[in-house]
Order: sequence, then C-alpha cells, then structure tokens
Amino acid sequence: MHRSLPRLAPFSAIFLMLLPWLTGCGNRSSEVLGQAYVAPATLPLRRELAQKNSAVAVLKHGDRVSVIDVRRRFVKVRTAKGIEGWVDSFQLLSPEQMELVRQENRRALALPSEGAATVYEALNIHLDPSRQSPAFAKIPEGGSVAVLEYRIEPRVSAPTRSQFFYDRPQPLSRRQRPERQSRSRGNLPPMPPPPKPPQNWQELSAERIDGSESTADLKAKREKEAAERKTEDLKKPVVMEDWALVRTKYAQCGWVLSRNLMMSIPDEVAQYAEGKRITSYFDLGAVEDETKGVKHNWLWTTASDLESYDFDAWRVFLWNRRHHRYETSYRQRDIEGYFPVHVDAMDANALRTFELITKDEDGKLRQRSYAFDGTRVHLTGAEEYHPGAAANTNKAGGLDTDKLQAKLPRSGWLRRHWNALKGRVFGNP
Repeated sequence: MHRSLPRLAPFSAIFLMLLPWLTGCGNRSSEVLGQAYVAPATLPLRRELAQKNSAVAVLKHGDRVSVIDVRRRFVKVRTAKGIEGWVDSFQLLSPEQMELVRQENRRALALPSEGAATVYEALNIHLDPSRQSPAFAKIPEGGSVAVLEYRIEPRVSAPTRSQFFYDRPQPLSRRQRPERQSRSRGNLPPMPPPPKPPQNWQELSAERIDGSESTADLKAKREKEAAERKTEDLKKPVVMEDWALVRTKYAQCGWVLSRNLMMSIPDEVAQYAEGKRITSYFDLGAVEDETKGVKHNWLWTTASDLESYDFDAWRVFLWNRRHHRYETSYRQRDIEGYFPVHVDAMDANALRTFELITKDEDGKLRQRSYAFDGTRVHLTGAEEYHPGAAANTNKAGGLDTDKLQAKLPRSGWLRRHWNALKGRVFGNP
C-alpha cells in the first residue's frame, strides 16, 4: 500500500517551481559593480537602510570594499571578510581618488616643516581643505603637529539633505484612513456661504482689464526681478577660511582649520606679533644667559589678512644678554612671501643662513638668501624661483553612483524584491 503524498497548495507549488530560478538569477548581490575605499576614520556598516538599525561591522580609513548594489546615494558593499551592509556613497573613495590621496600624502611627507603647532581641543584632520571633506584622523587634545603649508578656500555651507524613501511619512492603513477622515470632518466648522460680488463689479472688471499688464509683461518683470536678486547675491562677499596642511608623528598628513592651531613659539616672543597671525618660525641658535638661562634667537613669518600668499612680513629676534630681553635684529614688511622657508645648520663661522621666497614688483618669484651672525642679518644672494607642480585637489568627492547604477542588471518585480524577502526569511550572510 503506497502512502499518498500531501497535496500542496497552488501558491506553494508555484513558489517551489520558481525557487531555483529566483536563487539562481535573482541574486543581484553576487555581482561586483566596482571597488571603493573607506574615507573617514571609522564608518559603521548597516545591515539595512535604516538609521536606527544596528551596525554589523565598523570599517576603518583605507579599507577596501566591493560595491554590489546601489540605492540612490547609498551603496551596498562587501568587505574582505564577506560581511555585507549599506553605507553612504559620500563616505567612500573611488580607486582613482584613493590614488590621489596617496600621492598627496607622499608629497606632504617630503615637505619641510614650517614650525610645530599644538591644539587645545581634539581636532579632526580632513582629506581636503573643506568642512564637507571626510575626517580620516584626529589630533588629540594637547597634541603637536608639524605645519607644512596654508591654503585659502571659500567656506561652503553643508548641502541640503535629500529626502529619501525612508524619510517620507508612512502611508496610512485602510483602517486608519476612515478614522482620520471622520475625525477631521467632525472637527471642521461648516463651510460659510460664498461672498456676493459688489454691485459695480462690471465697472471694476472693465477698469482692471484696460489697465492690466499682459502675460508677457508680467513674465519679463519677474525675470528682471530674479536677475536683480541674483546680482545682489553675487555682490555678497564670499566667506573665506584659512586651512593648514599638517603632519602628525604617525606620518598622517591632512588639512585642519588654521585658527584652531597655536604655533609653539615661546610666549615671550609671540607677544610681539601685534595681532598678526604667526605662520612659521625657526630656531636660529641658542644663547647662554647667566641670569635667564638658555635662550634662542628666532626667525618668524606673519600674515595680517587671509591672502593667497603665505606671509606678508618676516622678522628676526635676538636675545640681548645685557638687557635680558628679545630685540629685533631685522624686519621686513609689506611683502608677498611663499613657503617653503629654508633654514640651514650653523656653519664653522657660527653663521645661520636661511632662504625666503618673495614676489617682486615685476611679478616674478625670487629666492633670497640671508646670513645671521648672531647680531645682524646680511643679504647674500638672490635668484629666480620656479615653483613645483600644484597639489591635487577634490580627492574626496564620493563615489559616482550614476555609473554604478548603470551596471545594475535590469530586473522585474520578482528579482527586485527577492533579496529583501530572502534577507527577512533567512537573514543576511
């Protein structure tokens, strides 16, 4: 006697028939759309596109991931360990952008230091001189960094956050709709009767029609007003910010806001800054003072305003043993100076030589050499200076999700929703 097999429901039978096709063709996460690298210091990997969803892993700066799916500005990635999750594409770098970051880091490591600086509070280090650029490292409170160069960039306001599908209000269910409609109808007062037209409505209408403007005139007037508003916006001054390229003791190079740095020159010298910003400083040798101990002679550069050049004045301080104070040995103002400032070691004749790059009235850059004998500064030579290649910019622009979206296979309703159904039933790997 054969035992009869249980009869399957029609829907279950259809589901079992489509299961091999769905598992074989519907898994769009098996295809790799491209490679990317993590930009910020830490980046949580979300299991689903929900802000309150717990993170399945935390990625670090420079980690390589594979992009397997795209949803607007969000991308689904797979780590080297096989963990999958969703991240913001603005927090990722393409392979080309990551190569620019490495080239900039190698260039910054070769730059000479223009002086050490400290921070009073923890400060983020950005990939680019921009507030919207990802922060890949942090200077701890009281930490010291080497200042390499400066750059003036406009302050750009943060982009408006797009309204994605999970930000929209959830639609009401069928049970909630009648209750809400009945509740709203019950609270509203009755509609008032429409107002009656005035007795002379014909005269008013005729006068308005005769003296009214045409549609073309109204359109031209509105365009003119819009152009005037745009012109007024262009006349508004652009807020500029001063950024500094710094290097940490761990060979991390990036950009920070200069106003958050404090140059580590002694306070008894910094008090002569006269409200200007100290951009660089250098030790020109030690001086033995019987009363005050060991002091140092200093060279510094300062800037008054935010300009495209690095300094507009430089000064040499010497320690006077007789009066036990700092005095000015040489000073030059109203110049246009550029980094790097180079200071040589003391030679056999107890001379310290240094070079500064300034722009002359003819518009050419010249590098002038000076010698400091402990008391006076002497000009020893000048030659034309040719700057090197400019640094790469715009490294952290985020992934181009449009190109990744074009690589996605076109799929029907079943293929689009199979991954979500499989993740809810079997869980993500």
